[in-house]
Amino acid sequence: MMKHLAECFLVLSIFPSLFFTGEVVPIRVNCLLNQSILLSPSVDSSHSVQHVYWNFQTYIIASYINNQLIVIQDKFEGRLEIVDNGRSLRIGELRLEDSGLYAGTITFTDKSKDQKTYNLTVYDYVPVPTIVSEEMKKNGEWCNVTLRCFTPTNTPALSYIWNYKHGDISSTILYKNTGDTIQISLQLESWDMEIMCIVQNPVDRKNVSVQKICRDYDESDRKAIKDGTCWIKLYIYLPILISLSLSLPLLCLLNRSKPE
Repeated sequence: MMKHLAECFLVLSIFPSLFFTGEVVPIRVNCLLNQSILLSPSVDSSHSVQHVYWNFQTYIIASYINNQLIVIQDKFEGRLEIVDNGRSLRIGELRLEDSGLYAGTITFTDKSKDQKTYNLTVYDYVPVPTIVSEEMKKNGEWCNVTLRCFTPTNTPALSYIWNYKHGDISSTILYKNTGDTIQISLQLESWDMEIMCIVQNPVDRKNVSVQKICRDYDESDRKAIKDGTCWIKLYIYLPILISLSLSLPLLCLLNRSKPE
């Protein structure tokens, strides 16, 4: 028995056998690399299966005759399995090059036939992204920053969603389908918000988040403000301290000079 990982699911199961201008409408199937997919050309029938032929693109990849599966294409060797007495075919350990059109034609013992066509797309796993701050400018209480959601490999068919979390507002969509780079302007009270980038394809997704983007670049400013505040306090209190220090000896002399 062939071992397999979690199976993919049909993306489009509505009207699976529609015919337009004499052509079968393929059922779209999206699947992850190394997973398996179960293709079923047969509707429910009380008759037994006589034979089945499976095509990939323009050539036959396998046949099922006399209860025996014959794999014709070498690249599918060891990855095909007949299920439900010939009514379904499982393809395991999917590869990226397995993407394409599959057609299954089944003939029953009463000579009736059934056929379905599948448009299979195999996707790679989405890599774990990182958020990179490419440019930042602060003007008073405003922080203008350009963020890029960087993925380490050039994986195709990726889409991006940017969310933010701040205070009681959680997981609010900031930008959707805008690409891997965004430009945002934050007011001072929002400088510590959490910003999340979600990277996805039709069958997998990853996310990463950063927080206090503008605050992280603001340490020197805050230190300068703190030091400046200390100097302001010193300017205010130093004259008072000097005045008190000079007044105390004078008060002592006055007290001594008073007649008893």
